[in-house]
Amino acid sequence: MKIFLTEMTKDGKTFAGPNIVAESIEEAEEAAESNNLTLLGEFKEIFIANDLMSYLDEQLSDKVLH
Repeated sequence: MKIFLTEMTKDGKTFAGPNIVAESIEEAEEAAESNNLTLLGEFKEIFIANDLMSYLDEQLSDKVLH
């Protein structure tokens, strides 16, 4: 399973939406559309070491968030 990030707009303001857990981006797109959400991409990993934050920079598709 993968985690996909979404956002939503209400009263002209954009907010973080719920995460979608799905097997593929196609499933996540369908779930986002059904719930009036904007799919941002797949969540990867964030590493924190010595108070520095970095992310895994390994792109698996054209919709990947870091």
